[in-house]
Amino acid sequence: MQRQFRVNGIAGIETHIEILEEVVGGFETRVTSINRTGIRESREFMSEDLLNSCISTGYLTPESAPSSTQMILTA
Repeated sequence: MQRQFRVNGIAGIETHIEILEEVVGGFETRVTSINRTGIRESREFMSEDLLNSCISTGYLTPESAPSSTQMILTA
């Protein structure tokens, strides 16, 4: 299972979703959004159906390696 995704959403906001763990019915995720005013991070539940739908429509694209902003956030 791919662990990190980029959200193809609103211009000017860079959003990443990281799967933290698989739970009954879906996944616990960390959602990190970065814009000109700062960084917002939250933990969210995402159902397996929603994740698969977002991937198949192209709303989420897999990331092969952490982005530079993710590396900064975890440092």
